[in-house]
Amino acid sequence: MRNIRFLTGLFFFCAGLLSIPFVSAETTAPQRIIYNGHLLDSSGTALTTEHKIRFSYWTSADSVSGDITATGAVNIGATEYASWYEEHTVTPNSDGYFSVELGSITALPDFSTLSVTTLLNLHLQVEVKLAANGDTSYELLDRNSSSDTIDRSPVRSVPFSLNANLLDRHEVGSGSGSISFLGSGGFLREGGTLANRFTIDAENSSGGTLYLRFGSTLGKELSYEQDNTYFNFNDDLNIQGNLTLTGLINGVDITTLSAGSDQVHLKVNSGAGLSVNISAGDYRLNGNVTQYAGASNQVVTDEATNYVFIGSGGLTIRTSGFPTDESFIRLATVVTTGGAISTISDRRVFNADDRERTIVRTYAPGYDGAAYKDDGSNNTGKLYVTSSGAAISNHYVWTSTRSSLQDYDIVIHAEVPTDFVRWGENPLSLNYRTTSGSTDDAQADIEVYDTAGNQVTLSGDSTDLNNTSWTTADIGFSGSPTWTTGSGFLIKIRPFAKDDNQVQLGHLKMRHVELP
Repeated sequence: MRNIRFLTGLFFFCAGLLSIPFVSAETTAPQRIIYNGHLLDSSGTALTTEHKIRFSYWTSADSVSGDITATGAVNIGATEYASWYEEHTVTPNSDGYFSVELGSITALPDFSTLSVTTLLNLHLQVEVKLAANGDTSYELLDRNSSSDTIDRSPVRSVPFSLNANLLDRHEVGSGSGSISFLGSGGFLREGGTLANRFTIDAENSSGGTLYLRFGSTLGKELSYEQDNTYFNFNDDLNIQGNLTLTGLINGVDITTLSAGSDQVHLKVNSGAGLSVNISAGDYRLNGNVTQYAGASNQVVTDEATNYVFIGSGGLTIRTSGFPTDESFIRLATVVTTGGAISTISDRRVFNADDRERTIVRTYAPGYDGAAYKDDGSNNTGKLYVTSSGAAISNHYVWTSTRSSLQDYDIVIHAEVPTDFVRWGENPLSLNYRTTSGSTDDAQADIEVYDTAGNQVTLSGDSTDLNNTSWTTADIGFSGSPTWTTGSGFLIKIRPFAKDDNQVQLGHLKMRHVELP
C-alpha cells in the first residue's frame, strides 16, 4: 500500500464532559461526533479513490502487538480496548477531503457508564486501507511517527465543551451554590443539603395545601393545610419511642387527665429495663368491684410476648397467653427483645356491646320434630328409645340381626330463629356410642340441609362415627349455606348396624348467636 498522510481535525467534540462523573439525564445533544479528514499519499497528492477507514477507542496511546488479530480484526478482548469501533467507506473529493459521523454505524459508548479513569485516558485509533483490500492491509495512521508509544490521538475537550463541566457556572458538589444529584440507590447525594432546613415553597407563593409525597403510585402524603393551620398524614402512624404532646386530643385536654380517668386507668407503661408499671383504677370482676392502687416495676420475661391481665389472682403476667378457664380483664401484651421492651400493645376495652348471646337448644331422644325414613335398601333392623344410667338420659338404639350393614334415617326439622345472627362455635354436636369398635359393624353419619334445601359442607366429625364409649361429635358448617330466619332446615342422622351390634344416639345440641 502507498504511504498515506492523514490530516484530521475534530470539528466539534464535547469531551469536556468526560473529565467529570456523568449523571444520567434526558438530553437532546446529538449522540454522534463529526470527523473531518484529509487523505494524502506520501508525496502529498490527494487520494480520491474509495478507501475504508476504521475508528476505535482505546485507553492508551500505544498500539501494541495483540491489539489487532492475525486476520486484521480489532481484538475486542485486548486489555486497553474501550468497547467501540466502526468502519466507514469513503471516497474523498478531488482535494482528498472527507467527513464522517462517528457513531452513525455503531452507537458510541454511553459515556455516563465509563469510569473516570477510562474517560481521562480515552484515545482514538484510526486505520486506513483501500476498500478492495483485506483487513490485514489496514495501516495505522500513527499520530507521532517519531515515538513508538504515541500512536493514537487523545480524546480531549474543545474550549466551549469545558464549560459543560459546569451548569450555568455551577459545579456538582456539596458546597454553597453547587448542584447535587442522586447517587447509588437513588439517594440524594450526601452533602446535597448542608443546611439544617429543607424548605418547601420558599417564596411563600403557593397558598392552600403543601404536600410531601412518598411514591407516585403509593400516594402517601404528609401535607400542611394553610387554611386550617394543621398537618395531615393520609395513613397510619407508628411511633417507636416516647411521644410528648400538648394541647387537645380529639377535644380532650391531656393535661387534665387524672390517674383514675377512663383514658389512663389500668394502663400499662414501660418501667425500668424489663419491667412495666400499671396505673391505678377500679375494675369489676365477677360482680365484685376492686379499687386497684396500681403497681410499679412488674418484671416481664425477655425475648417473649408477655400477657398482662387481672384475673382471679389479681394482676398476672405470663407468656402462655390470656386465660381460657376464668374470667379476666385484658390489660396489655408486652413484647421484649434483647433485654428491653420493644412494644406495648394496649389490650384494654373501654366500650362494649354485650347484647349478643349464645343459645343452646337440646334435643333429647326422641327428637322433637323428628321423622323416621328408610332410603329403600338395606333398612332391616329395629329403632327404639331406651334409657341409660351411663348417659344419664334417654337414647335411641338402632340394631340389626342381618350380616350386612343396615341403616335407617332420623330426620329432624328445625327452624332458624327470628333473632338469629350467626351459628355459634361448633353449631351442632351429637352424643353417641357403638357396641363395636369397628365401622364395619356399627357407625353413624350426619347430614345437614340449609333453608334453601342445599346440602351443607360439614367440618369436624360427621361421618363414620364409631366409639365404644359415649362420645360427642362436634360439627361445624363451612362454605356459604343459606340460613333464612324463620325458615326450616333439616338434620339427617343415619345409623348403620349388623350382627346384633348397636348404634346408640343421645342428646343432639344446636348452638346459635342471637341479638335480642
